[in-house]
Amino acid sequence: MVTGVESPVLSSDDYASIHHAGQALAERYGVVTLNAMLEGWASFVEDVEDGFDADSAFEYNHDVRCRDWLAEAWPMLTETVRSLRDAELRDLDARYLSATVPLRGVGADRAAPGGGRWWRHRRPRLVEGDASGLPPGW
Repeated sequence: MVTGVESPVLSSDDYASIHHAGQALAERYGVVTLNAMLEGWASFVEDVEDGFDADSAFEYNHDVRCRDWLAEAWPMLTETVRSLRDAELRDLDARYLSATVPLRGVGADRAAPGGGRWWRHRRPRLVEGDASGLPPGW
């Protein structure tokens, strides 16, 4: 999200890249938009920062799919679109990294940025509620 600065006008190629990414990934993720997935990632990161409810732990893998979508869509987007949204994504990723720890038994190389889908190899640092039924690795 660009704030305090006038947003550049996106070209038809920019919009086409966003549309193409949505269409290309629709079979696996449903019909979604770049904005919706960034907002979903932001909401999820906020939930993790606030303390993740142990009762929702088995939904965690589903909830983190918005970050999977962003990883798959990113290379399909034009450089202009990526540059406009890159700071937002990097900020959200940094917040997620701070609010999580590696899953037990997962090497640091897989749970750190640059290690593929590193976000999939992490768990919330703060889990609230009955932790007796948490998934393996938590």
